[in-house]
Amino acid sequence: MRRVMDIDLRLLRVFVAVAEAGGYSGAQTTLNIGSSTISLHMSDLEERIGFRLCDRGRHGFRLTERGRLAYEEIKRVLTTLDDFTGRMAGLRKRLAGKLLLGMV
Repeated sequence: MRRVMDIDLRLLRVFVAVAEAGGYSGAQTTLNIGSSTISLHMSDLEERIGFRLCDRGRHGFRLTERGRLAYEEIKRVLTTLDDFTGRMAGLRKRLAGKLLLGMV
């Protein structure tokens, strides 16, 4: 992958959601998009980075070894980016960050 652009960040976030959900079906609700769109995003990301992130199909979903390593690195990058966004908002004296709600 060359220089990281906005579209890359979106694709990386899709990949993280898929990895954490254990597949496309589980990620549909989190991402609020269909599995065909998720599939297109994942294929685009794999093409951009130059290797396969996961095995998917009738046999199920599984991260490849490179996919598992990429997931860990991507989580670090996205966490750092989110922290940066919060700190910059703090400098502007605005409330910012992630709000997580749980419902039963």
